[in-house]
Amino acid sequence: MVNFDEQANCLNCGAKLTTRFCGECGQEKARRITFKELFKTAQRALLEFESPFLKTFITMTTSPGRVCRNYIEGKRASYFNPIKYAFWSLTFFIFLTALTGQSVSELTMSAFTSSSSPETQHFGEVLSKIIEGSMLFLTFIYAAIFALLLRVFFRKEGIKFTEFYVLAILPSAHLTWFTSILVATSLLDAKAIGYTSLCLSIVFPIYTYTTFFKKNKIKVFLKSCTVMFLGILIVGYLSALHTHIQIGYEDAVKQHKLEQAKGEKQVETNNL
Repeated sequence: MVNFDEQANCLNCGAKLTTRFCGECGQEKARRITFKELFKTAQRALLEFESPFLKTFITMTTSPGRVCRNYIEGKRASYFNPIKYAFWSLTFFIFLTALTGQSVSELTMSAFTSSSSPETQHFGEVLSKIIEGSMLFLTFIYAAIFALLLRVFFRKEGIKFTEFYVLAILPSAHLTWFTSILVATSLLDAKAIGYTSLCLSIVFPIYTYTTFFKKNKIKVFLKSCTVMFLGILIVGYLSALHTHIQIGYEDAVKQHKLEQAKGEKQVETNNL
């Protein structure tokens, strides 16, 4: 049995230990697995309270621009990884809506239910299915669109596209966590949650962009509004285009099945 009290080398990679954490692989100095250690391991795996998640969540609520700036400028160990933050927020949201009997489609359709037009409602149904089926993929793609727009309008700041991607994905991910809280607490119905999330998805990123930059706030605010306006137009156009293509494909399949059924019926009639 290993003597955990006399560790001169890391038990993971064998490197010499000079501090509590290994300088080569980063593993913490190993200890015997007790009930306390087992509980802490489970806590990290399930809730990650010892990770920077809670700090990121709290600070993103109060000072989102500062979190993004700190992370881009190199202060990263203090915050949760932005891609993981977005991935887990979406995963948790999808799981929660299924658990509570709601659906992504129901929340998305809230914007179309007030319309009496069958075409509009059908458009909303197809769009909801697309979003529900490709939510993870679409979120990361749409963040790239806003990152590109930020790069264009704030090109003089010396920030790369990939760094602007962090500024685009973090507010989006944080809003998903907020929407999950609304779903979990059932404070609002599906329609109210949909409209609330829609409004915040416009206001919160603008606030994040405005507080991110330290220059003239009015100029930054106007540029941020322009980025959001153009981003919504581009995302809306791409979503509508995708939806119309999907509707056209479904209609073509239905028409093909009808023609095939008619042909089979005609053959049966001729045989008689």
